[in-house]
Amino acid sequence: MPTSSPKRVLVPVSNPLGGIRTYMLYNFKPIERAGFHFTFLAPAGNALETFRSDWSDCPETEFLSFSKGESMWRAIHSALKTNRFQLIHSQGLRAGTEAAIGNYFAKIPHLITLHDVIVPQNDVPGKLKWLKKRISEFFTKRASVIIPVSHDCSENHLSHFPRWKKGPCRIEVISNGVNVKGLLESRDNFRQSGVSGIRQELGINDHVVLGGFFGRFMPQKGFKYLLEALSELARRGCGHDRFRLIATKDAHGFRDETIQSVAERPEVARMVHFVEPVADIAPLMSQMNLLVMPSLWEACPILPMEAMVLGVPVIGSDAIGLREVLHDTPSVMPPKENSLALADAIEKFISHPFTEQAKAFEAEAQQRFDVKLAAEKLTHLYNKWGNL
Repeated sequence: MPTSSPKRVLVPVSNPLGGIRTYMLYNFKPIERAGFHFTFLAPAGNALETFRSDWSDCPETEFLSFSKGESMWRAIHSALKTNRFQLIHSQGLRAGTEAAIGNYFAKIPHLITLHDVIVPQNDVPGKLKWLKKRISEFFTKRASVIIPVSHDCSENHLSHFPRWKKGPCRIEVISNGVNVKGLLESRDNFRQSGVSGIRQELGINDHVVLGGFFGRFMPQKGFKYLLEALSELARRGCGHDRFRLIATKDAHGFRDETIQSVAERPEVARMVHFVEPVADIAPLMSQMNLLVMPSLWEACPILPMEAMVLGVPVIGSDAIGLREVLHDTPSVMPPKENSLALADAIEKFISHPFTEQAKAFEAEAQQRFDVKLAAEKLTHLYNKWGNL
C-alpha cells in the first residue's frame, strides 16, 4: 500500500547502463508503487538520456545531471540543500562514496547498493591507492545500510574495507533478480506472433547448436577466451556446421575491435553472427540452445538468471559472482580464463546437451530469481529509513 505522502529518494549513479540500469528498472518501479518517487543524479550525456526514456511512464520521476568537469559530491550536496529528500540510494561504490561525502553534514539516511567486485583489473586507479580506499571507507561506513548484490560481492568488499564490520553501517545482502512475469509473457508473445526466428533469418539448419553471447565486449566478459574456444572447436571438427554463436553488437566500447578480431579468423567468422542489441532479451534468448558466459568476474549477473528462467542451458565460468548464481543449478562451470576447458564444455554440450535438465529447472529458477523478492526487501528498507 502506498504511504499517505510520497517520499522523494535521491539516486546518485555514475553510469546508468548495463546491469545497473536493469537493476533500477526492475526494482524501483515496484518501490515507486509503494509510495516513493525518484530523482536520479548522473553525469550529463547519452547514457542519462537513454535511461530517462525508460521512465517516460513515470511522470513523478526527476533527473539531475552534472557536467564532466563538476564533482559529483558537489552536485549531490547541492541537491540535498533543497531539503526535498528523505532518503539517498546510491548505485555503486563510487557513487556511494561521493554521496557519503556530499551527505556528511546533512546526515540523510543513505543506502548504497554495490554492483561490482574489486579485482586487480578494476581496482582504484592511480597512485595512493591505499589512501583513496581508506578515504572511501571512512565516508561509506557512515551509510545507513550497504547492500551487496551477492555474498561473493559482500565478502570481496569486506576484504578491502574491513572497518565496515564495525559500523555504524549495516551490511545486508540483497541478491539481484529478474522480471519473471515479463520474461515469460515476452517469450510467449513472440512464439505466438508468427514472426520468423533467428534461424530462418540467418539460414541456419535446425541441427546446428545455437549459442548466445549477450554481454558487452569489455575484457571482463571474457569474449576473447570464447573466440579462442571457437578456434579450438573448429580445429576439432566442430565448426560452423555444428555450432554457431549469436552475439549482440555492443552499443558501447570495444565493439569495432571485437568485430574486427572475429573477421581476422576465417574459421571463427563462419561461426559467429553479430546482431543488433535488443531492449527485450526474452525472444532472442528463448531461441538459443545455450547461453555462454565466460566472464572473468561478476557481482551478481542477471543474464544467466534470465536464461534459466526461460529454460535455456548455461555454460558459465566459475568466476566470482557468476559461480554464486550458477551454484546448485544444471549449469556447467568451466574454469575462467581457460579456453580449452570452455571448448571442452561446448563440445560436450553439442554431443550431449543438458536441455532437459534446464527445462526441468525452469520452475525452480522462476521462484529463486524473481525480482519480487529483492524488491520486497528493498521496500522494507525504504519504509524503515525513509520514514525517519
